[in-house]
Amino acid sequence: MHAMKLDKSTSLFFATKIDSKLREGLALSKPGDKKYFDGSSDEFLRVMEIGDDKEKERWIGKIIKPGPAVTEVDDIQRNVLSILRRIAPNARIPASAVKIFVLQGSQASPAVIDDEAESEEVDGSGGPYITY
Repeated sequence: MHAMKLDKSTSLFFATKIDSKLREGLALSKPGDKKYFDGSSDEFLRVMEIGDDKEKERWIGKIIKPGPAVTEVDDIQRNVLSILRRIAPNARIPASAVKIFVLQGSQASPAVIDDEAESEEVDGSGGPYITY
């Protein structure tokens, strides 16, 4: 039996899987709305790819600092959904579609979640830009 350790350094990713409707909504979003999911601000969302070339999934969500209060989880979920509704009004995303993942390595190590861009950002404030 392994001793478990509490990891207080690992961010969480509150995200929903990008399906065809959502992909279409993101592609059609107004230029002014791109900031809501291009990863340029921690206030908003970013897109991450998971898996290898054969089984690649793209998820869109918000990176949350480690250890959010249980009471904050609802707010975070509502925030993610309201941003998605703004940028892709035709994609119907149920609240239950928002999942919580651990981001391994706060710089998201490429082996686990590929941030799409080669990590040129050093301070982590920049972010990958997603082209559709």
